[in-house]
Amino acid sequence: MRHYLHPVCVAIPAALVALSSLGAGTRVVTDETGRRVEVPDHPRRLVSLAPSITETLYALGLGDELVGDTDYCDYPPEATKKPHVGGQMNPSLEAIVALKPDLVLGTAEGNRRETAEQLSHLKIPLYGVAAGTVDDMFRSITDLGEVLDERQRAQDLVGSLRQRAQAVEKAVAGEKSVKVLFVVQYEPLITAGRDTFIADVIRRAGGKSVTDDMSQEWPRLSLESALALDPDVILFPESHTFSPPLEQLKSLPVWKDFRAVRNGRLYLVPETIVRPCPRLIDALEDVAKILHPERFDSGTQSSPSAGRRSVLTRHSSLVTGVGR
Repeated sequence: MRHYLHPVCVAIPAALVALSSLGAGTRVVTDETGRRVEVPDHPRRLVSLAPSITETLYALGLGDELVGDTDYCDYPPEATKKPHVGGQMNPSLEAIVALKPDLVLGTAEGNRRETAEQLSHLKIPLYGVAAGTVDDMFRSITDLGEVLDERQRAQDLVGSLRQRAQAVEKAVAGEKSVKVLFVVQYEPLITAGRDTFIADVIRRAGGKSVTDDMSQEWPRLSLESALALDPDVILFPESHTFSPPLEQLKSLPVWKDFRAVRNGRLYLVPETIVRPCPRLIDALEDVAKILHPERFDSGTQSSPSAGRRSVLTRHSSLVTGVGR
């Protein structure tokens, strides 16, 4: 998982510096990217620079403390009504300062190092999180609980999520791994490498990514190379990629030769699989039900996802989307 990019020199308007100050009662912590950050003891005005962080804050019951987020923060629906500060890569400094946050939260993958440096010049701390696996996501929630002075809520949330993840792993234990091609982008074909949380979800769900031997985070493959990997199942993230409908795939060159295409084993999975946040466990449950349907009975309370409506959808057509 890559960390913040190297900083660049950017002039900060003096007017912005004058508007920003760090309140009394602070402590120095090391964030998950290795940066030392001075944060308030009890931060209560938060700005999120990533959809995954926004979702986590709401899951922790901190929606009221969130005073701003990005244009792509779309869950829960209340998040769309918060003041927006722009995109993840180029948020507006003026918009952030106007919200008077005492802490900004960002991600190693979605935000730039220079954003953290600019905010530091404005005396607005940015705490960064980094998640490459499901366990990393659990750790990040715990770390945010510490930083946000919400330790018990974080512990309770992580405990519940771990229990659900363990239930899935127990259900698929001993089953033969299903070979999976995960399509991050349809054209050119981009998939998920072995060190991503997507590949980790697939492994925990009783599958094996056909790119598990690739060290790149997001390998780009030719269709011929992907065909040679012979996946049993092909997964597409809902709202995060685009492809023709299934019937058209069956007639496209190379695609029509995939065994998974011929057998109709193409599925949409929740877009939460590309967000390292609590709903990643929803995606884990749904992927497990795709790969090993015989191990789950959705009509009983023993199912890992019992009590929640599955968003697993049989492949029909795929649409575009953004956010992480």
